[in-house]
Amino acid sequence: MVQVAFLTLFLGLTSGMQPVAVEVRGPVSAVELMLDGTAVVRLGGPPWRTKVDLGSALEPHELVARALDGKGQEIGRARQILNLPRPPAEVEILLERGARGRPAGAHLTWRSLSGEKPVAVRLLLDGRPLALDERAHAVLPDIAPEVTHILSTEVRFSATIVARKDVGFGGPWGTEVSTELTAVPVRLRAGKKLPEAKDLQGWILAAGKPMPVAAVEHAPAQLVVVRDRAARRMLARFGETMSLDFPRPWIGDLRGFAMTLEREDQIRFVWPAARQASGLGLTSELFDSSGDFTAKDGSVLWLLQTIRPQRNKNEANQRLADAVAVAGLQALVGNRPRAVLLVLSQETQDNSRYSTDAVSRYLEAVRVPLAVWSLGERNRAALGWSGADDISSRNKLQAAFDRLRDNLAAQRMVWIEGGHLPASLSLSPAAAEVVQLVK
Repeated sequence: MVQVAFLTLFLGLTSGMQPVAVEVRGPVSAVELMLDGTAVVRLGGPPWRTKVDLGSALEPHELVARALDGKGQEIGRARQILNLPRPPAEVEILLERGARGRPAGAHLTWRSLSGEKPVAVRLLLDGRPLALDERAHAVLPDIAPEVTHILSTEVRFSATIVARKDVGFGGPWGTEVSTELTAVPVRLRAGKKLPEAKDLQGWILAAGKPMPVAAVEHAPAQLVVVRDRAARRMLARFGETMSLDFPRPWIGDLRGFAMTLEREDQIRFVWPAARQASGLGLTSELFDSSGDFTAKDGSVLWLLQTIRPQRNKNEANQRLADAVAVAGLQALVGNRPRAVLLVLSQETQDNSRYSTDAVSRYLEAVRVPLAVWSLGERNRAALGWSGADDISSRNKLQAAFDRLRDNLAAQRMVWIEGGHLPASLSLSPAAAEVVQLVK
């Protein structure tokens, strides 16, 4: 029996020249490493170690190790995806059949590498929540078998550990279940309406080939915020002056200010100070994040000026661009409408390892929109964030928020069969008249 496995696991964001080690068992003559479909290194024997150049840019990659026999034929392989979410926890959806063989119930099972118990569990059918009992079981409503349905679950173990699973059934699959799906984020063009999934066949291309469309989903959005350390105090003072423009019920209470996303949309903060964490013989840098907030917790401005990070001994060493890249990675996890918001103060300092250009290109590559709000024109230009919005007045802030809200509201998720990297996806001419790929 032949086995090949990566000893080097890329769990965070990475680029440049990186060491790669694999473990091989069985009669293997050589191991070929392929990066994004191109052979880059061939190892003729142990130790099965080398270095691979991932390039200077932050972008998703597929790294494959192919075990070859003496004739150069593949007899085993291992695969990992780089710079896309890698979960420290997993969840599975088990469908139960009813009397007619159709899915009638769903049961969730999960595990976390840290052994933590979930703090929140959600199950959604076509974007709508289902009730779960104490055994993590849900009864499915009577649904049309000729229509494709997406069942999604999100199990949260902590502010930073979330497991997600999406499965499709019905329609072309009948009573079978497809677990290999890719969510493609698209944005509706002004005045356009997205057809049903059955009318979207051939709209999404992967490597130039039309992919079967399984479903279309309009799910709650995820906004991930990176806020300059000094911006919270500035926004608090700013908010006090803005409250004077409102009728008496609003004065001094910006919790209900009109800058509010949709009711189920979630807002999370990623703090721009890294801390060291050790595990499995490796030392990593982690950017902590908050829990998720919704409209019931307050407006966007209220959250920006009130939510505080936990104490971090490295908080003075602010790394905004690096935190924005991590925020983009977190925004991908839910496979739903998403955006990253960066808020800058007048005197922002940034000691990031990645440049603003590199991070902006990464978010564009993984199709996560980036909005930058600045309270100071001079500092915005100095840090190199192009296209930043000036929010130094109430009207400017409202206009910037409206653009962000409209961006999220116009996004839809088109589910296609198979697993595909973002860079391989494109639109057919017919699709391009109605939607744009999110970037």
